[in-house]
Amino acid sequence: MLSAAGFRMLPADNDQKISAIQSLPPLKMRYYTKEGQLVYWFADPDYCHCVYTGNEAAYQRYENLKIQNQLAQQAEMTAEANEEAAEQMSMPPPFFWY
Repeated sequence: MLSAAGFRMLPADNDQKISAIQSLPPLKMRYYTKEGQLVYWFADPDYCHCVYTGNEAAYQRYENLKIQNQLAQQAEMTAEANEEAAEQMSMPPPFFWY
């Protein structure tokens, strides 16, 4: 989602960067100010061995993607629950109800 939102991936491709990325808080969005602008970063020392960086616009797109993803998951869960309820409704009652 970070890449899709416009974050840039900076790989930890040498020993110094690998050591630095391992000292950062993992898998948490953080930010700092550079020249009056917010710069967001997200360290992933385990999966991609990289740091993602992005501006305010990329962060807003990321937040929107997270919300869209949550809504899609909720819709999927609702659809599964509805399907299960429909299956149960179409089942005959237990034999002792006859």
